[in-house]
Amino acid sequence: MDFCKNYPLPDWTSGFEHRKTSVSQLPYEEYTGPMEKSASDTNDYMLIRLPNNLVVMCVQDAETETATAALSVNVGSNMDPVELQGLAHFLEHMLFMGTEKYPDENEFTSFISEHSGDSNAWTQFSRTTFYFGIANDAFEEALDRFSSFFTSPLFKQDCVDRELCAVDSEYKGLLNSDFWRSHQIECKLCSLGHPYSKFMPGNIETLQQGAKDHGLDLHEELLKFYNKYYSSDIMKLIVYGNHSLDQLAEWAATKFSDVKNRGDSVQRIVDHPVSAEFLGKAVYYETVDDTHKMSIDFPVPDVKAMYRSDPFVYISHLISHEGQGSIMAYLKQKGWATGLSAGTNTNQNKGFNEFNISISATPEGLEHYEDIMRAVFAYVRMLVSSGPQEWVHHEMSSLMKIGFDNRKKSDAVSQALSYMDLIFNEYLAPEHVLSKSCAYEEFDFDAILHCLSFISSDNFRIFIGALKHESIDCSEIEPYFGAAYHVDSLSADLLHELASDNINVDGLSLPERNEFMPTDFTIKNPNMLGAAAVLRPTLLRLNDNFELWFKQDDQFSTAKGSISLSINVPTVNSSPQNHIMSKLYCSMLGSDLYEDLYNATCAGLSYCVYPTSSTVEVSVAGFSSKLPELLKTVVERAKTFKVDSTQFSVYMAKFKQAFGNVANYTPSGLCGAYTNYINNSSMWHYQLVESELPKVTLDKLQAFVDSLFDVTFTKMCMVGNFDEEEALKVADNMQDIIKPSPNLGYTSNKTRAYNFEPGYYVHQLQMPNDDCVNSAIECSIYCGLQSDKRQVVLLEILQEVVHDSFFAQLRTKHQLGYKVGASSSSYHGGRSVLTLRIEGESNPMFMTLHINRFIHEMQQRLIDMTDEQFDNRVKSLINIYQERMKNIDEEAGIYNGHICSNSYNFNLCDIKVGFLQSISKGELLELWNKYVNPSTAPAYTRLDVQMWSTKIWKPTVSDFKEYSAKTLALYGCLHSEGNDALDIGKVDEFISTAIAGHKEQADASDDSESLIAELKIASLSASGATYTAGESAERATHTGTALVLAVKDHETFGNYADVSHKNFSTIGMHKTPDGMWLMTDYRKFQATQQLFGLGVSAEVLVPKYSS
Repeated sequence: MDFCKNYPLPDWTSGFEHRKTSVSQLPYEEYTGPMEKSASDTNDYMLIRLPNNLVVMCVQDAETETATAALSVNVGSNMDPVELQGLAHFLEHMLFMGTEKYPDENEFTSFISEHSGDSNAWTQFSRTTFYFGIANDAFEEALDRFSSFFTSPLFKQDCVDRELCAVDSEYKGLLNSDFWRSHQIECKLCSLGHPYSKFMPGNIETLQQGAKDHGLDLHEELLKFYNKYYSSDIMKLIVYGNHSLDQLAEWAATKFSDVKNRGDSVQRIVDHPVSAEFLGKAVYYETVDDTHKMSIDFPVPDVKAMYRSDPFVYISHLISHEGQGSIMAYLKQKGWATGLSAGTNTNQNKGFNEFNISISATPEGLEHYEDIMRAVFAYVRMLVSSGPQEWVHHEMSSLMKIGFDNRKKSDAVSQALSYMDLIFNEYLAPEHVLSKSCAYEEFDFDAILHCLSFISSDNFRIFIGALKHESIDCSEIEPYFGAAYHVDSLSADLLHELASDNINVDGLSLPERNEFMPTDFTIKNPNMLGAAAVLRPTLLRLNDNFELWFKQDDQFSTAKGSISLSINVPTVNSSPQNHIMSKLYCSMLGSDLYEDLYNATCAGLSYCVYPTSSTVEVSVAGFSSKLPELLKTVVERAKTFKVDSTQFSVYMAKFKQAFGNVANYTPSGLCGAYTNYINNSSMWHYQLVESELPKVTLDKLQAFVDSLFDVTFTKMCMVGNFDEEEALKVADNMQDIIKPSPNLGYTSNKTRAYNFEPGYYVHQLQMPNDDCVNSAIECSIYCGLQSDKRQVVLLEILQEVVHDSFFAQLRTKHQLGYKVGASSSSYHGGRSVLTLRIEGESNPMFMTLHINRFIHEMQQRLIDMTDEQFDNRVKSLINIYQERMKNIDEEAGIYNGHICSNSYNFNLCDIKVGFLQSISKGELLELWNKYVNPSTAPAYTRLDVQMWSTKIWKPTVSDFKEYSAKTLALYGCLHSEGNDALDIGKVDEFISTAIAGHKEQADASDDSESLIAELKIASLSASGATYTAGESAERATHTGTALVLAVKDHETFGNYADVSHKNFSTIGMHKTPDGMWLMTDYRKFQATQQLFGLGVSAEVLVPKYSS
């Protein structure tokens, strides 16, 4: 099935000339032939090959402030030993744990973060990718650290167990993912022994236990895997920055020429993983979310070599089309589906692929899954009988060429990773590594027909996913994710019908020619380009119901634009019922528009309609000549929308499912949601909104829509290849369509944040999903007002410093979970917030002790921070704020954000740079002590939202009232080890006694073993039970750490009794022995707090033209 074997590999030998680097005189080969690039691409490129056969693409972007490097190796889970599945993923983790030149396991990530960068890595079936982004002036040093991953990693033995915990925690975070559950079922139902059948993520069972079961040393196997497969000749490297191409080549050669060429030892896969025995089957599987999914999968050949005529591009375009006459239009009209996609797998599998038709079905649609299959196969039969259409191919090719010539520049990391996908295609000639997207020029009639023969009734299987299958007993269990499934043969009669030449479904047809094809690429005012850019829009008009901002493109020289309307509507979020009706309306409107405007999306245009807490947002973007008419169509349809009864039923059911699926959010996701609920005045709790859904009728929704725009205030921002006359004309058109009564901008709805009084508040909840093993905490520490921009900048520096230390201490060292981090934010003009997050298997009170210990120790880290480290942070932030915007969409988004927030602070970046240039390290420490350090903060304000897994012991309200956080944390750790009979009161007594007995050793090192020994001896239970060591080494470590935190570090937690000056017990809140206030109903707490006022505009608004 491998078409590629019939295509010769392109010539990657001729066209390369021998060179030497200018400084170190190291040899390399440079490609000197032509490289086709976009007319709008201002970057310069150099393609080189090092002596070790490592191919490198050097990219000079003179405008970027961020440099990046990405390296991919052509090996992934496909090469995992059967007895150590997940080894490739584990190796990816271990490469970050120190190298010979940089042995500190946090050296790389700390250096990257110190220069306001970021890094990541991921493992796929046949590729593992690593990347980082960083300030240009730190690129060489970062590249030196990065290259040592691939020349001299340490693989320290003492890191193995800790990183195994990280891999296992990452795996456990995926347990409720329907994507991973269905994917692993797909892998299980593959040919025995095929590499695709393996378990990619890995966990402690497959790695640690797998090694023990097979008498292997995991550390040695890790080294063997690295030494066998991490070879330069199957690697590709991208280096990207504002440096000269010669400089980038110099660094690539000096730092990566020592990567060993071990020979290409990667297994070549010949057979398809889905053999004949798995075809003609229906695989029913149970989902975690309440959802209805269908996936029709066809084994197909690998056609990467046919990139100039790829038949599956043509086929997927037509099958996934959503315009009139399409499969999707038919299914939507029947009320059977809300989405459809089709195409081949985009991964780098060699020798095989799969054509997948994925359908988001409705409950009724799943009942009619055979009818959906009939529609699919009837459409394919029509494609075959009508024959491949050259005009369709020409239209697709033309749009690809237009998109290529007018490509939108993105950030450095995104661009580098997109290049990686290109240079890894071994069938792509050097001259086409930048232009593959426009190389689709050849219409191959026979190849299209041949590939259509694979989309047949004798070459597929179907996966059907739902929360429950009424008449199907899903008794088989996939071992890694625990997903229940059942495999059944499709009926012979159905397969015969699908194969029939007479299969027919009324209403299916080929699409019409695309009326949205862009033809006008004229630049409105080319004389503006090249001059100094004006980095703010102009207010053209202001009246009682409309505000018009305009900015003509003077930076990007492209025939594109963006128009956005922010329509303030008093009723959009005025009640829980109105909130849900607003969402229903926008979702149904989007669905209603899609059939008519699908061709617009194919032609490089986009549109969006969605509600916020106070507005309906409408935006269009793309080629400017088409946007006014597109916007008119969207707004007219929004204003005159009529609710269709079929779609009303479909979306009511879809929203009901969505509310039920909130229970399956991750613990950290739910913590974030509740933190937002508590801080914001205009957020309705999802359960309150859910309770209103059954009260919504079609007539009620229609009445809501009919009056929605009666009273509005609209802010319009138009940016790009337009002129003022067009902007004024579009604004007039919008006002004529909306025809609102005045809703003065300064009196319209605004979202406001609560101004919490000083105090330490805790809101604890239990995970609604009983299968989730993880818990989480989100700790918010409130700082100064968002309007204090100097302090905002200080907090941005602080959160970066805090994140590094927090991650290193709680994720890398203590392995509290896979998701550990710090960030800063604010709530609608209120106070700035420093946020600390943890998600893992330990109990939230144990996480709280760790957070408090970290806060206690962080002050000294700030004191010890060198001037150079601080200056690096400042310089990197300055670079970020001074970086030029990449495209019109980014520019429009920034302006629209300032306009919709009412700040109109268009020079905010310049203001922040000004502050950064005068900020001192001492101010950072002052900020810490003023707000974050509870020992020194005069008005310490903190909110902890805790999400407890049902798998662990959770304290009752009475427990919170009676026992300290230290006792609760330790008891929770003990309980997790199986010490159910222990009495919490006795544990509390033990801690008090131990604290008294260890006061003289307060400065001693952490001695958890001696404390555990004392705990074993102590009689901790009224029933005579004693301490029992847990089976899990990780949990035993947590108990020891909890003991140290509770006994030796007891002073780090402190007492918050004097922080709050209000008695909240009258509203049902409970005060803990540590002085924390436990919420039982956050809405009652909100009622006692003041709201922040609205932000003040940075300037007086004076329009250029009177209304």
